[in-house]
Amino acid sequence: MRTVVDDRGQGWDVLVGKASWGTLVLLFVPRDGGEARSVVVAEETPFEAEQALDRLDDDALRARLRDTNAGTGG
Repeated sequence: MRTVVDDRGQGWDVLVGKASWGTLVLLFVPRDGGEARSVVVAEETPFEAEQALDRLDDDALRARLRDTNAGTGG
């Protein structure tokens, strides 16, 4: 798990999750409560996805957060 602060100063916990259809995602959970967001990753195994998460710097995580499906319920 990682933590990142977005462009507005809100903290997010970031972890690898699995969507209901089996696709791996980065799950962004707001530290102060609210709706979680997710974005699909290309990696095929949880181990590979964790390694990819570890390689992302904070700027890359913020970019992925901006790509999330906010407001789409998923």
